[in-house]
Amino acid sequence: MFTDPEVMRYIGPRRPMTEDEIQNWLADILHRQESELTRYAVVLKAIDELLGVAGLQDDDGVKDFGYYFRRLYWRKGYAQEACSVIIDHIETSLQIRDYQILIADENTSSIRMIKKLDMQATKVVTKSGERGHLHNRIYWLK
Repeated sequence: MFTDPEVMRYIGPRRPMTEDEIQNWLADILHRQESELTRYAVVLKAIDELLGVAGLQDDDGVKDFGYYFRRLYWRKGYAQEACSVIIDHIETSLQIRDYQILIADENTSSIRMIKKLDMQATKVVTKSGERGHLHNRIYWLK
């Protein structure tokens, strides 16, 4: 997954990661799991297969929700299902609503998927020279 150029196109370094970078990333995630929010493996139990990674982590004081899935599992609904369950847990069980989801404007598949979860683009941002939008859930008072 981390060495696939298409998977990494909008993630992290925007290129396939080296083996050392992958090991460092995994070590960081495992360390974060001991004491804070982070991204977690998304596994299809029926076949005991890693589909991808999703979750919330603190990046320089900002709670950032992110997800990335192996290309084999794109466009099959797994990302939407996993993100829906995780976001519900974040908002309901953890009572966290002040998080962001940054999606590059060119990542149209991800934009379509996140809109299905009632997320809306709320702010234009440029990060590392790449233009995108922050997406958040919009709550309406009844």
